Amino acid sequence: MRDLPQSFSRTQRLLHWAMVGLILVNLLLPQGMGGRGIEIGVVLPAHVHIAVGMLVLVLAAVRLVLRLIRGVPPEPIGAPRAFRVLARAGQWVFYLLFFAMPITGALAYYLGQDTARLLHAEVFRPLFWLLIAIHVSLALAHQYLWRTDMLGKIVRG
Repeated sequence: MRDLPQSFSRTQRLLHWAMVGLILVNLLLPQGMGGRGIEIGVVLPAHVHIAVGMLVLVLAAVRLVLRLIRGVPPEPIGAPRAFRVLARAGQWVFYLLFFAMPITGALAYYLGQDTARLLHAEVFRPLFWLLIAIHVSLALAHQYLWRTDMLGKIVRG
């Protein structure tokens, strides 16, 4: 078995934060695609929403390849086992959504598939928000409750 890195690489951190920004743009501003988002007087055109989604898909593929080739830091022992299992499962659900959201969005938009639209907007979007809330909560718990510095590994390396 290979040794796991002690931190995320600069590329892994850059991909993580770039995807955070892109995903938040599409989750917060889907109005150009007929969805409901925050009202800030900005409505992204549909082609921008689609381009952002496709970029997320490409970055997710690169990120997954890096994860499989380089690895990620080991799970910190300081967190309770149940939360470590939850975090591991959550990471793979994130990857599922990184791929499923753009694919179902494209199927809905370009092929008019109602099931894909339903999955994209009514199932995956709220699931994404829930997963983000859990992910952020666990990251903060790692940093301030269990003091494992997992947050530092994705921020500072």
